Amino acid sequence: MNWLKKLIVGMTCWAVMLVASASNADGSEHPKLTLIYDSPYGFEETLESLRNTIHAHNFRVFPDRYLEEGLTDEFSVNTHQVSVRFCNFSDLHEALEIEPQVGVVLPCTITVIEREDGKVQLLTGNVQAMLTLFDNPKLTAAFQDLEDKYQAIIDEVTL
Repeated sequence: MNWLKKLIVGMTCWAVMLVASASNADGSEHPKLTLIYDSPYGFEETLESLRNTIHAHNFRVFPDRYLEEGLTDEFSVNTHQVSVRFCNFSDLHEALEIEPQVGVVLPCTITVIEREDGKVQLLTGNVQAMLTLFDNPKLTAAFQDLEDKYQAIIDEVTL
């Protein structure tokens, strides 16, 4: 059963990378679905800084989840791959009033990973790529504000 979970995760990752690298019919590139930022700090320091910065930007932080949680037994989970989940309910409400279906793509997660070489990275959804799923100028304006908040959080944690 464990091999099946790994196969599903692998296929999902492959599909996301394929979509992210695909080109439009006119030859232009799709925006990357995931943005990756390098942290100049260690894993624990980056994680703590991220949580504190998210709080400082008026977001509520939910309990962390290990990236592999539920995909492997609790003793095999890589504890250096953590998803920090958060939300600003005012922003969420505004976006849902504009477009109720946007709830399926809200990027309220930043994942912190420590690679085998010790390098720490932050991964987050690309707000601009998510906007391509909707043709709604009001939503574009609301997401611009959200994107600015995300970028401020990432900048504070990684600079």
